[in-house]
Amino acid sequence: MVKFQNAKFVPLAECGKPVIYLYPQTREQVSVRLAPQDGFSYTEPEYGTGWDVIADPSGVLVNVSDGKSYPYLFWEGRGGMYQEPTKGFVVAENEVHSFLQEKLALLGLNAKESADFEEFWEPRMKGAPYYFISFLGNSVMDQLAPLSITPAPDTVIRVLMDFRPLQAPVASTGYHMKTPVRRGFTVVEWGGVLR
Repeated sequence: MVKFQNAKFVPLAECGKPVIYLYPQTREQVSVRLAPQDGFSYTEPEYGTGWDVIADPSGVLVNVSDGKSYPYLFWEGRGGMYQEPTKGFVVAENEVHSFLQEKLALLGLNAKESADFEEFWEPRMKGAPYYFISFLGNSVMDQLAPLSITPAPDTVIRVLMDFRPLQAPVASTGYHMKTPVRRGFTVVEWGGVLR
């Protein structure tokens, strides 16, 4: 048997704890449809045929089907193949926290979203002396897990972190991050790649 593999592509990206925050300008019902290329492994609240929530400008969501409140929509699943990042940042383990604080703000996350991100991902970035970290934005996320929201948001910020442990620093090319402006009904989604 011959196995062909292109090292430039990561097979079936397992998207770890992507969460979606909704911030409409007024309290209103919002329908969210998400289609990860290879389906969901878990959702909260239960996805069914989609999420229908009453969203408050504060970010609190009330799920229409069960009446429960949620801070965000949570999902895990496989998003399919994507090209492994070649540009990124080499970060020492003891600098991961400050690096994430700086970069998440640049990517447009607010303090609560950044704290939620750090709480989930920082414990997974322990044990190696260095990490190669990249952030993939809306265009990659739109390919891996197309998102449709009604009513249509004015601003959508989607961030997927890809990282890998390193035993020693490697040459890397960072990149400029342009901070998006949050206008009107804003949707923020963050997650990361589990390997």
